[in-house]
Amino acid sequence: MKKLFHTPEGVRDIFAVECDKKRFLEKQIEKLFRSYGYQSIDTPVIEFLKVYDDHVGSTSVRNTFRFFDQDGETLVLRPDYTPSVARAAAMYFADEQMPLRFCYRGPVFTNSSTLHQGRLREMTQMGVEYLNDDSAEADAEILALVINLMKRCGLRDFQVTIGTVPFFEALVKEAGIEEEEKARLCELLLEQNRFGASSMIEHLNIRKDLKDIFLRLPSLFGDFSVLEEAERLAWNGEARSAVSRLKRIYELLHTYGCAQFVTFDFGMVSEFRYYTGIIFQAYTYGSGEPLIRGGRYDTLLKRFGKNAPAIGFMTRVDSLLTALERRHIEVPIADIKTMVLYPAELEKEAVLFAMEQREQGIDAACIRFEKGKSIEEYKEYGRRNQFGGILYFDSKDHGCAIDLLTDTVSDLSISL
Repeated sequence: MKKLFHTPEGVRDIFAVECDKKRFLEKQIEKLFRSYGYQSIDTPVIEFLKVYDDHVGSTSVRNTFRFFDQDGETLVLRPDYTPSVARAAAMYFADEQMPLRFCYRGPVFTNSSTLHQGRLREMTQMGVEYLNDDSAEADAEILALVINLMKRCGLRDFQVTIGTVPFFEALVKEAGIEEEEKARLCELLLEQNRFGASSMIEHLNIRKDLKDIFLRLPSLFGDFSVLEEAERLAWNGEARSAVSRLKRIYELLHTYGCAQFVTFDFGMVSEFRYYTGIIFQAYTYGSGEPLIRGGRYDTLLKRFGKNAPAIGFMTRVDSLLTALERRHIEVPIADIKTMVLYPAELEKEAVLFAMEQREQGIDAACIRFEKGKSIEEYKEYGRRNQFGGILYFDSKDHGCAIDLLTDTVSDLSISL
């Protein structure tokens, strides 16, 4: 039969086992967020364009799905949760000065023509935002949460790489680099085009000592010893303060028992321009894209009317599932749904039995045994549709239980 409909490019249907795995993973992540004291927030999928315009630095306007309402206002499908949460927090928590912790889950949309490496136009994003706290302790909590999220998903071989926007900004300021040149350099570093970045730096009209530091940025990558080297290179108070903060964060991560998962990268930049402090990404083997991205953004909320520091991160559940599959890590969902199979004349007994099972917390679906079909056909149907077993009625007080995992059969006495 010819298929009449299919999904647009970049979006897809998710069903059966894959959908159950995704739901299970989302629940586990949400439980972890809640265990750290984060409260849920849900913002609209549709926002005004000005929440995400190019001045916000979240995503390029050209990569958003845009449309108009009946009043002529330009709207977008949410491409990133952080500005949306920042807008909501500024509206409803304008006067709150104590720490605010929010967690979220929902779809985000990217209207990009460069769909590759499994990227989709619609993905489920989960994350947290920690507001009203500008301390290194808040940074460390967020990083510890990132590491524990990776562990909760079943990953063990992973790394969280931390960069610092203030160190880079201090260097740019000291060198007097123009905004256009800075944007181009960031683009090259973001693409990890070290040759292009080095070539550009060589041609910059800046002091030789600063040029040497710029050239060393991509190689300032590694464990705690990198911080010692960066501290020796620090040329002013802003740069030294950025390094000192990273050292404090590393000390705190030892308390969390997470320091072994951390590396530092002074050549790291982010595509999100609203970041003002530390930035970080989490990777695992076999996944070229980071599974988690985040950072500190102390000026974003001011745009929406609340002058408050903040830090947060996001992960895309779809990417996490792909990474787990590539690492051959099973998401532990169980086929525990039960098929109550019955001949037409025993429908009443089967329905009552299924109701009793549901009251005991057992998922049960009533299936009438059709004439002309065999028990083997129902067993295959059950395996295709995530049934763990079959309870088959052959009389009002007797039946058999079939375990679809082991294909074993046992007698079943029924009393209603």
